[in-house]
Amino acid sequence: MINYDGLYNKDFFGDKLKETHFSDKKLHFRIIDNGTILPHKKVDDTNGFGGIIDGNGNFVPRSFIHMGTGDAYTPDEEVLESPMSVIYIGMLFDVWGHSLTDNLKRIWFLKSKTYKKFFSNLPVVYTPMRGGW
Repeated sequence: MINYDGLYNKDFFGDKLKETHFSDKKLHFRIIDNGTILPHKKVDDTNGFGGIIDGNGNFVPRSFIHMGTGDAYTPDEEVLESPMSVIYIGMLFDVWGHSLTDNLKRIWFLKSKTYKKFFSNLPVVYTPMRGGW
């Protein structure tokens, strides 16, 4: 047993540090045909825009940082086109806690049997979040 005495306020946290947080939810991935990866665009009073647009021009939910955030936009600069298939692991940003929780949430796929069998020859790409929140 780990002794957390002196490390946290027991009245506030109670037994939270002793709870298990494993999940038996089945993980999944999605193939998006003819998608466009939009880089982060800073937009006042929001987390910004960016993520993936599918081949029909629809914003792909969960392709930004958090579910319910991000959005499509028309880029100001030229969009580079490539017929290449890629593994998109998301938009990464340099806030320590988020590096662990949000940035790494898609890395599991790189250890999966499906990735190793069918997709291991594809480049892994991400987009950096520019200018923070």
